[in-house]
Amino acid sequence: MKALWAHIFGESAGILAIFSGERSGPGSKHLHDPRTMYFEFPQEMRRAEKLCRHLSDEGREVYQCAHLLTAKRRVKAFAASLTTCYVDGDGAKPTANMPRPSAIVASSPGREQYWWRLSRPVGPEEGEDLNRRLAYAMAGDLSGWDLTQLLRVPGTRNHKYPDAPVVELAHLSGNSYDPAELAASVPKVHGRRAPGAVRSARPERAVGVADLSRLSVRTRELVLYGDREGRYASRSEADFAACLGMFAAGLEEAEVWAAMTDPTHAISEKFRGKGRAGDRYLSLTIGKAAAKARISGARVGRSRARRVRRRVA
Repeated sequence: MKALWAHIFGESAGILAIFSGERSGPGSKHLHDPRTMYFEFPQEMRRAEKLCRHLSDEGREVYQCAHLLTAKRRVKAFAASLTTCYVDGDGAKPTANMPRPSAIVASSPGREQYWWRLSRPVGPEEGEDLNRRLAYAMAGDLSGWDLTQLLRVPGTRNHKYPDAPVVELAHLSGNSYDPAELAASVPKVHGRRAPGAVRSARPERAVGVADLSRLSVRTRELVLYGDREGRYASRSEADFAACLGMFAAGLEEAEVWAAMTDPTHAISEKFRGKGRAGDRYLSLTIGKAAAKARISGARVGRSRARRVRRRVA
């Protein structure tokens, strides 16, 4: 806990906000009895650490504001300068051409929160823009990059799961990035969409029940029963694999939407769990899978064409 705070806040001074809530039971989406406490950083770091452990031992979920504040109120107007950028991956991971995170927190099985320490502080607006660009570049949680974002605290437990796994600091390095160089390494985001970000619009008219008989046995079982064999690190990855498998079998986007939103299919669990944000989540997931399927199809076509040319020659 203290190691992460020292890494992401460095020598900065400000107010650290700790938020906690009580979950009614494993899997529940709602937190009851929300509380926020504020600590002077770094003077009260030990008190904050002690409180986090105590709250977690009581069975409460514990989060921290991802950046320091200038006053005891967790609103954007009181955001301090950012010394570290952050993204809640929600199952998505940085791509190979992105800068490697300087810290990684495993918030739950298959889900990580990523941090990129900066070589110098940046203003809140510039920091938020960097966060958003990093999130869109890795297709992460599009609600997990903004100012006042709450992220889990290492050393506490995630009571969303029956076994309440410990939130762990999985990676920590001494790397830091110049803000300008970090910005140059990820695409700009125009409006709410990043260049190259692919989305699929939900069909205005439902197609009814998708024809799963055309799918491979593995994809069909994934759609019907979910990832019951634990092949995938997260539900996000399982959802993407299911969509990709359906496109590979020749299903149209409308059919994929039908399969992914059918409440009788276990694969729809994450979509249904996200409530009103479910459409946005599937829009990106299905769009990415459709784009990858098109690229893979084009590669297969080019490979076949080369083989034909060689035979002719």
